[in-house]
Amino acid sequence: MNSIFVSGDIVGNTAKAPKVDGYSKISFWREGPVGIVTILSPGTIDKSLVHELISVLSIAAVDDSVKSLVLTGSNFIFSKGLSLPQSRTYADLRDYYESLKNLILFFISLEKPIFAAINGTAINNGLFLALLCDEVFHSENSKIVIDDKEPHLLLSSITLPLKISSNGEGIVLKGIKVDADDMMKLVLANAKELTVVPYHRKRRFDLTGFENMILQEEIDFLDFYLWCQGCGQENK
Repeated sequence: MNSIFVSGDIVGNTAKAPKVDGYSKISFWREGPVGIVTILSPGTIDKSLVHELISVLSIAAVDDSVKSLVLTGSNFIFSKGLSLPQSRTYADLRDYYESLKNLILFFISLEKPIFAAINGTAINNGLFLALLCDEVFHSENSKIVIDDKEPHLLLSSITLPLKISSNGEGIVLKGIKVDADDMMKLVLANAKELTVVPYHRKRRFDLTGFENMILQEEIDFLDFYLWCQGCGQENK
């Protein structure tokens, strides 16, 4: 099929994201065999963002010109985490979580490598979204935050032990560190070389038992926002 990933431009550690018709939360384009997907500011995970990410994963899955994907953020923010519906009824929360679950399933089923470039701040489930990717690129400008202001979702109970460690002074990513000044160019170069690696098979192996984890995370999510500490949290 003809690619709808239009040409874009990467300069240093930033990506000049083109406007894509029908998308307001993300931008995407292609650099050679690599599809670049940029989460636009403010970088919060609302239902619209989730649906647009699912859409672009669907497109990439059947686009033969796209051999791998890089997911990144804008304005030095990868993602700030969850953005819940204004109405926190049981039905609305269930619907929101269903969208997250569908996104997880699309990540797992994609038979192409998908990489994350944390080009700034990644908070809670914003970080966990990056950890769903096969490799996580970061630099000295990357800042990760994990606290108790959100429930841990997006299969983070599986990915956190795999991709986060401690250096004795704090938590650190086990990903690939690159120079901040040329981050996106270096990520792109690595992604082009890594397109031949069958990451999708390793991904499914690493996430064995994900169905049970999705169910547990749904229980935790509803418990957090309907009956526990999340009831009084401000919607970020």
